[in-house]
Order: sequence, then structure tokens, then C-alpha cells
Amino acid sequence: MKKSAPQHAAEIIQQRTRSGKYPAGKPLPGQRLLAEELGVGRPAIREAISALEGLGLLQVQPGRGVFVRDPKAVRSARWRFATQYSLENVYTVRASLESLSVLLATRRATPADAKILERLTDKLAAAVKSADLLAMSAADREFHRKLAEMSGNPLLLEMLDTFDVVMTECRNLAFQDASTRYRTAPVLEHLQIIKAIKSGDANVASRKMKTHILHAQSRAGLGD
Repeated sequence: MKKSAPQHAAEIIQQRTRSGKYPAGKPLPGQRLLAEELGVGRPAIREAISALEGLGLLQVQPGRGVFVRDPKAVRSARWRFATQYSLENVYTVRASLESLSVLLATRRATPADAKILERLTDKLAAAVKSADLLAMSAADREFHRKLAEMSGNPLLLEMLDTFDVVMTECRNLAFQDASTRYRTAPVLEHLQIIKAIKSGDANVASRKMKTHILHAQSRAGLGD
């Protein structure tokens, strides 16, 4: 699948922060220069910066520019949808919708579905091991969307897709903490959900998903 312009830009910027070409504490080049250099439009650069800020790699300082964050620094609490929805709002909805998604998915799951979920969890684990935040975000998103597809409920899938950007940035906040414990926890929780799905116990699988969302909420800096 061809990568979108924002994905392309975000991957290059992440690579340059990891290599030290864009050092921690220093500003990124201006958006116009970045757009020209990477061969994308400025809207794509803005979207890439937003995604990377949500993952804790960058920090937008109004009037000063966009800075590369030190991984050891206190994580940013910025939530760009704050004027529309609080994080509590989003996690409450996620807990309800995604628990329902898993409940329905478990009732329809095939061995092939379970293998896909395991493959996506392996991708997440590999991304955690290499500290590739963008790959973590992509694998996590794919896992949750696959469950919505498995639910067999097109309205539920459409609702989640409509708010995909909000949901994705909400999930990304939980990856900001660089500690191994915080980043491996979602992998272990995904495995527990898959185990419940394979057992065919829809109620247990649904409870495992709700627990996963509550833990993610805590990792994002909110109380349970």
C-alpha cells in the first residue's frame, strides 16, 4: 500500500530525530523548507508534525516553532482536540464501543481472524523493540480496526472510522512514556484479548478490552 504524504513526511522526520540529524531540544526546519525538501505540501507537514507531537517526539511552541523533545523529558499533556472533546470523553466512548466491537467479533471469529490479530500484535511487539513510534501507532490502529471489521456491524465500523484521527491520537498518547514497561503492556493486553477470542468467550474478551482501554487511559496520564 502506497504511503500517504503525511505518513511519508512523519517517517522521515522520525528517522532524522532518531539519527540525531534533528537533535533533541533543537527546532525543526521551517514548514516551508521541510515541505520543499520532502516533496510534499505544507498541509502534509502539519499533519505529520501533529502525529509526531501526539507520540511525544515533537513539541509545538507557539511563536517559537516546532522542537524535538528529549525522550527523558516530562511528557507533553497537549491534546489538540481539547476544544471539542476531553480525553475523558474519548476514553469513555472507546471503552464502550471497543468492548462491544470485541463482544461481536468473538462471536464471529474464525481461526484465520485470530491469526491476523496475532500477526498485528507481532508487528506491535517488533515496533516496540525497535522503538519505532510510528510503527507502534500503525500496528495498534490496525489491531483495533480489524476487531471492528470482525464485529460484522457496519455502523460500528463507520463510527470508529469517522473518528479515526481522534481515536488514533488518543491511543498515541499512551506510547509517549519511553519506559519498556509502558510500551510492552499493550502487547501483553492484546495477547490476552486474542486468547479470550480464541476460547470463544465473548464476555471475557469484552472485559479484557475494557481493561485494556482503562489501562491505556492510565498510561495516557489519566486516572482509571
